[in-house]
Amino acid sequence: MNHFKYLYGFFLILFHLCGYGNLVAQQITVDSNFIRPFDKQNVLEVYPGNYNTLFNFTNTGERMHNYCLVVNSSGYLGAYVNYKWLSLNYEVNMPGTQLNKAVKFKYTSFHFRLGNRQMLFLPFYDSYNGLLIPEAQRRRYQPFRNIRFADAGFDYYYFTNTKVCSFRAGNFFSEQQIKPAGAFFLMTTPIWQQINWTSPTRNLISDSATYTLLSSNPQWISLVSRVGYSYNFIFSKGKWILSPALLFGGGGLQEINSINKKIRGVSNVQVWLNAGYNGPNYYCYLNTHWNNLQTNLFIKNMHQVKLDCSVTCGYRFNNFKNKILSIL
Repeated sequence: MNHFKYLYGFFLILFHLCGYGNLVAQQITVDSNFIRPFDKQNVLEVYPGNYNTLFNFTNTGERMHNYCLVVNSSGYLGAYVNYKWLSLNYEVNMPGTQLNKAVKFKYTSFHFRLGNRQMLFLPFYDSYNGLLIPEAQRRRYQPFRNIRFADAGFDYYYFTNTKVCSFRAGNFFSEQQIKPAGAFFLMTTPIWQQINWTSPTRNLISDSATYTLLSSNPQWISLVSRVGYSYNFIFSKGKWILSPALLFGGGGLQEINSINKKIRGVSNVQVWLNAGYNGPNYYCYLNTHWNNLQTNLFIKNMHQVKLDCSVTCGYRFNNFKNKILSIL
């Protein structure tokens, strides 16, 4: 039950920051020569994509991994609607797109988005129930059942130069950036992570240190801070936008159920790119996000790499004349 105490603390901090962020947002003004809102504020989006996640385990001081696990990656189809104050998001995996089509592992993900021009909060929960062991020589993937990787926390962003540079335009295409501009920003992530292996067996793992780590069901709390820079390249007075970003940083972690309570290092590098058309009624853009997280645990180091690519197609619409259920 200890991890629920940590999660409660995370989200308590989140809501306090949200209240402060709303006060700050009321004082922010933008230069209309650089940023302009769209007349239609409600949106409906569909976005097909594909994700890939792998976990490499290495010894301290070594670069080459001696054990690897991968998520049974697959294509997905998502839909998002934002009407007034209500936002709904739903995703389903596309059948037949997994690395190993013979196994059906469960992947659970909850992601939320709230904030303003100055700050952004992205609470999340991810759980991988079942992974794959890659066999490089045969290009096959052996199932690793009864193991679960889970994490929960939130990403907190603080943006600078918001008067002329719109993060909303560059990342969500919800505003129009008229002239090119860039900005530095800060990103901080408190996160709880856990590995749970219900039926350990040495048949799947030849490396003794990796077996010891996974079979010990480790949990740890991390705090990672990064510095990033994003730039909005503009074409045709804002109709087309190219927005890359680079972040790097680090932090520390403490293992919860380990006899060694020493603070250990965490490092992270992220790169993303958004590019597409941003019109008053329709918009469409490509998003590619690469995330490289190095976690230094007591027994073994874990190197987590995520790659997500998607194409978002959106439609903007006005409020309806009559209220929906007398609420919206």
